[in-house]
Parts: sequence; C-alpha cells; structure tokens
Amino acid sequence: MAYLGNRNATGENNSFRILDDLAFTTTFNGSDGNIVNHVADTITINNHRFLTGSRVTYTNGGGGNITGLTTGTVYFTIKIDHNTIKLATNASNANSGTAINITGTGTGTSHTLSVALDGVNTKFVATHGSGTKAMMTRAAQLFLSHNGVIQRPHDSTTPSNGYGIDPPNSTIIFASAPASTDVIFGNLVANNFPTFDISDNKVDTFTADGSTTTFTLSRAVVNNDNILVALDGVIQYPSDSQNTRSYTVSGTGSNSLTFASAPANGTIVHVRHIGFAGASTSGVTGFLGRSGNIEITDTDPIVGIQSGGVAIGTVRTLNFIGTGNTVQVSGNTIDISIAGGGGGAGAFTTAITGIQTTSQTVGIGTTSVDDADLQGIGNSARGLYVSNGMILYDNAINGSHYIGTSMNGLMAGPVRVDGVLSVDGNFVVV
Repeated sequence: MAYLGNRNATGENNSFRILDDLAFTTTFNGSDGNIVNHVADTITINNHRFLTGSRVTYTNGGGGNITGLTTGTVYFTIKIDHNTIKLATNASNANSGTAINITGTGTGTSHTLSVALDGVNTKFVATHGSGTKAMMTRAAQLFLSHNGVIQRPHDSTTPSNGYGIDPPNSTIIFASAPASTDVIFGNLVANNFPTFDISDNKVDTFTADGSTTTFTLSRAVVNNDNILVALDGVIQYPSDSQNTRSYTVSGTGSNSLTFASAPANGTIVHVRHIGFAGASTSGVTGFLGRSGNIEITDTDPIVGIQSGGVAIGTVRTLNFIGTGNTVQVSGNTIDISIAGGGGGAGAFTTAITGIQTTSQTVGIGTTSVDDADLQGIGNSARGLYVSNGMILYDNAINGSHYIGTSMNGLMAGPVRVDGVLSVDGNFVVV
C-alpha cells in the first residue's frame, strides 16, 4: 500500500507497513548461561514475540539439548516480560505458570523456538520491520487477509469471527486458529501517535531496598526511550532489542520499570518522563494573565457584539443616552430597549391622517419652525402653511363647512361642493 504523500525524512515512520510473517523462528545460544538460566528456568531472548500460551517447537540446532528439553518437541511459552520466557509442557501449565525445570545449558549456538500456523495458535504478536511492535489500539488499524479474503476486525479479545486485538501486547487474536496451509497477509495502516502534555513531563522518585527490581511509574510509557533513569544521579543505560542492560519498560504502554538487577539498598531511583510536550487537554497556557480553564470576568476589556449576524467589533462600554433607554440582563441575554424618537420629547405614532407626533409642532420640518402654532410643512417661512382653514385640490366638500374670520381657504379644482360652505374669512378658488 502506498504512502499518502511523501514519507517522512526523519522521525516515526511506522504507518502503512507490511506485517512480519506471523509464523516465525527465533534462534538463540543454548550454551550461554546468561541466556539459559537453569536456576530460574528462564530463557532470555531480547524483544521476543512470544505470548503466554504460544505453541512452539524447540530444536537444539545440531548441538546438545538444553537439560530438561528435547529437540523436535512441542512446548508452550510463559511470557515473563518482553525479554524473558519460560517453557511449559502444555497450554494449561503455561496459563497457570507451571514451568519445565531446566537443570542445565545445552551445547551449540543455534537453538531455535518456532511459532507456526498449526491450527492451534490463535494469538500472534503483530510486528513489522523484523520485530518492531505494531503498537495499535484499534483492530481497524490493521488489514488482514486470510487466503485472499479480507477479515472482519473486532475491538475485542474474544472475536466471534475474523480477528480482534489485545492492545497492550500488539496481539492479533483470530476467531479460528489458522492452519499450516493457510496464507495470512497483513498490513498496518496506522501506528499510534501518543502525545504528552507539559504536565506529563514529571519525575518519579523511589528509594531502593536492595531486593526490589520492579518499580511502578506514575503513568504508562510507550517504551524505554520515553524515560530517563538515574541511580543516585548516575544516568543508566536502557536495554534494547539486542542487549540486556540496566533497565527496561515491561511491555508497550506499561508503567512497570524493571531493572536487570536490584539497585542497592538506599539508592535513590530518579525517573524523568520525557517526550514531546504538546497540549491534549482543554487548558491553555495563559490568557489575560491567567492560566488553566479561563473564565471571562466583568473587568475583562473585550466584549463581543453583533447585530443580525454582523460583528460590530470589539468594544468595552455600551453607553445609552436619552430618557427611557434601558438595558436588562436575563441569564446570557441582554435586552436593549431604546425609547424616545424624533421631534421634541415625544415619539412617532400612526394615525388615519398620516404621520403625527406628540410634540408641540405637528408636521414635517427641516431645521426650525418660526411659529409654534403653525402646523404643516415648512422651513422658516418658506413653504406651505395652513392655519385654521382648509386646502382642497381635486376633491369634494361634503357636509357643512365654515371658514371663519382670520381663517383662510383654498380650492384648486376641480372641486365639488355637495354641502354648505360658509365663508367669513378669505376664500380663494383657483
């Protein structure tokens, strides 16, 4: 499967990988007392791929048998940690931790333990690049083909069909054990990309008692590379896939720090968690001089305002001028009421006759009104004024109407008079 975009020039490149064969053979020196420990009944194979209950076949590689084992015989492994195993005579003994008593080393440097697709093994460690653990947390991170048929993934250790996974050990678990005639092909689509908060880069401190070899860290780490260990200030050398050194982390995503030998009584064990410090929590490093989960207070200088979905900008103060203007806060809502309006001290209202106000001068003006008694349209003696009279244009007078003394009337025709029009003042007909 191709990479999406260019492959990283440096750093982690564990996504889009072809899995190693699930059936494999591991070779070790059966004559080395540091590898075959007949006192502890253990075999040391750094960064091995065995699980508790894995069915394996042992051979002496042409040398002499390890005392207690027989070449060509099937055994079952007991996983002690990712560098150490024991062997049992059957699966039940392996699961209960009942190991074979190894009483001596063998001869020869090419002893082997082989895991096969044998119709018995259902669990296999997923690796790529000749032993790198897949470090997956979801079954969908893998594509598995069984005899050319893509298998259904399950986020379960007991899949009813297809396969599931056991994340801490990068283990594939088949619903049915593959047989020797089956062809299994796997592809790792995505590796995990763990992140660490700044607060996670902490220090664990222990005091050794001279016998304890395993210490529990305050949080799980991915591998040996994510901690820096010192004994009384002296930096220690971690184990790797080829060499057993001072310490190791027991398994992927583990919080167990295990030393090859117990630190001396009274020794200060200093463990510093290291790694990329990128935020993955809701906290921020700083805002308006505060840190943590920030709350906006009344004294903060920024208030966001919008009207009809359009942002007005950033303001600090809402200032309402005029009698009757109010602001009322109800929960997270602010109700703004703007009273008053144009003209004098009143507000506009509607009427049958058109526009009217409650101010002293009724009508429409532009700058000022010369006479407070005038009503109509005008601007400082320019325009049209009507005072206590009427103007008719192309209309009709119905009923009785009276134009008294000091009152004026104007008729611009055609105008029809159906009633009685009495005039004591001035009346002009155009």
